[in-house]
Amino acid sequence: MTLQRSGGAAAFSASAEAYAATMAPALRPVAREVIRRAELRAGETVLDIGTGTGTAAGLATGDGRRVVGLDAAAGMLQIARREVPEVEFVEADFTDLPLADGSIQVVVAVHALLFADDCVATLAEWRRVVAPGGRISLSVPGPGTVVPAVVLHGVYDRYDITWGDDYPTEGELAGWAEAAGWEGIQTAADPTIAISLADADQFRSWLRVGSRGRASADWSAERRAQFALDLMNATPRTADGAYRLPFGALYLSGRRSL
Repeated sequence: MTLQRSGGAAAFSASAEAYAATMAPALRPVAREVIRRAELRAGETVLDIGTGTGTAAGLATGDGRRVVGLDAAAGMLQIARREVPEVEFVEADFTDLPLADGSIQVVVAVHALLFADDCVATLAEWRRVVAPGGRISLSVPGPGTVVPAVVLHGVYDRYDITWGDDYPTEGELAGWAEAAGWEGIQTAADPTIAISLADADQFRSWLRVGSRGRASADWSAERRAQFALDLMNATPRTADGAYRLPFGALYLSGRRSL
């Protein structure tokens, strides 16, 4: 059995409230850095790809900018529209954008790219909708030494879950972007980003969002419950009792040539 990072749009929709309570707060500092690296200017049109509950889209608003948030999960967008009403949200697949060539000045994406089957082709599709001279700023989980599976691998092994390190290095991420036609690539890594879960209920909510593929469909309810308990017991805790899982972030920025 292989640990999957994506359960598809339906799974994201079903877990939207859990995502809003657990992953969205953890990713807010990452979104803030992605927006900072985008160097947004007044009046630009910004596309937030894989917007989820709209965190990065909300941070991109202001100075007369038009901000569009795109996601394939209707449940996520329902929350995003409620939380960030000033943003225009579109339900669509980020590998086939419903936008005209060169219609966007800036693309941002927070921990979304690795849900694509072909990252180079996806980055090329994102480049298609960016005007000449436009920019991209994104993040992905990593480095691979600080993702949750590194802490939890012992539990995954006991349950025969293959969790391999398939997160890119900075060099690999830059290579994907260059192969997709982006120029002026810059990367950075922040291994200090972590998911903080206040209690067991939040931990179980995170399991519904951040550890997809973790349990076989034919497992009994008892085995699933034991799996969750084993994961909790393997997770480091802070002085106040919160669960803390390293997550990390690799950042990439670049531009489309004039």
